[in-house]
Amino acid sequence: MTKLRLVGIICNWLEFVAINWGEKMLANQRHNKISELLKINGAVDVSELVKLFNVSVETVRKDLLFMENSGLLKRVHGGAVRQNQMKNYENLSKRNEENAELKKELSQKAMQFIEEDDFIAVDGGSTAIFFAEVLKENFKKLTIVTNCKYVFDILGDCEGFNLILCGGHYLKEENAFYGELAINTLKHLHVNKAFIFSSAISLKYGIFDFQKDLLAVQKAYLECADKIYFLADSSKFEKTGLLKLTDIREDFTFITDGNFPNELKKMYLQNNCKVVS
Repeated sequence: MTKLRLVGIICNWLEFVAINWGEKMLANQRHNKISELLKINGAVDVSELVKLFNVSVETVRKDLLFMENSGLLKRVHGGAVRQNQMKNYENLSKRNEENAELKKELSQKAMQFIEEDDFIAVDGGSTAIFFAEVLKENFKKLTIVTNCKYVFDILGDCEGFNLILCGGHYLKEENAFYGELAINTLKHLHVNKAFIFSSAISLKYGIFDFQKDLLAVQKAYLECADKIYFLADSSKFEKTGLLKLTDIREDFTFITDGNFPNELKKMYLQNNCKVVS
C-alpha cells in the first residue's frame, strides 16, 4: 500500500468520524432543547421542531423515538408530551385549599355549556364546591343529579332547582355517596350533561382518579349523559393516577384555567380533543 493511498484512507476515516461525532453532538443538543421545551410548555410539535432545528421530519421523529425509548417523553399524534408524573392522593380538606382561584375560574367557564331548564349531573370533589356556588349565581331553574353532599347542601335550598341525591354508602373523607344504591339510581336517570372533576388527565393514557368506590359512580355518570365535560385545573394535566376512569374520547370536552400552556392545548386539539382554557 502506497503512502499516498494510506493517507487517503486515514483522511476518509477522520472525515467519517468527524461527521458522525458532529451529528451526535447536534442530536444531543436537539434532545436537550426538546427537554427544555417540554418542561416549559408540556408538549412539542413536530412541524415546529423541524423549523426550529432546520432538519427533516424524519430526523425529528427519530429524536422523539429515541427520547421516548429513554423515558424522557411520550409520543402522540403530531408531536410529543412530557413524561407523565404519577399524582398522589390528597385528602379532601387539603384539596379544598389548593388552586381555589383556578377552580372558580374554570367553573365559571363551564357555565357557557349550561342552559336554564337543563338536566345535569355533578360529580364530587373539591372543584364541586366552586362549581355549585357558580351554578347558584348564574341559574334559576335546573335539575341537578349528584352524589356529592357539598353540592346538595349548597343548592338544596335554591328555589327553582330540582335536586336528585344519589344516596347510598357515605364516604366521609370525600363527603360523597357511593355503592350500588347510588349507581342504580343513575341507571334509571338520563341527563343532558355531566360535569366530572377528575384528578389526573393524560393525553396518552386517559383519565384517572383515586377512590375506587367513587370511580364506579363516575363511570355511571358517563353512561347516563348525552355530553361529558371534564373540569380540571391546569396542574392536573399530563398526570396519571392510581385508577383509570376512561380513555380520552373525541366527544369529551375539557375545561381548564388560563394557565394551561398553549403548546399543550395545541397538542390536545391536534389529537381531536376539545379544550376550553
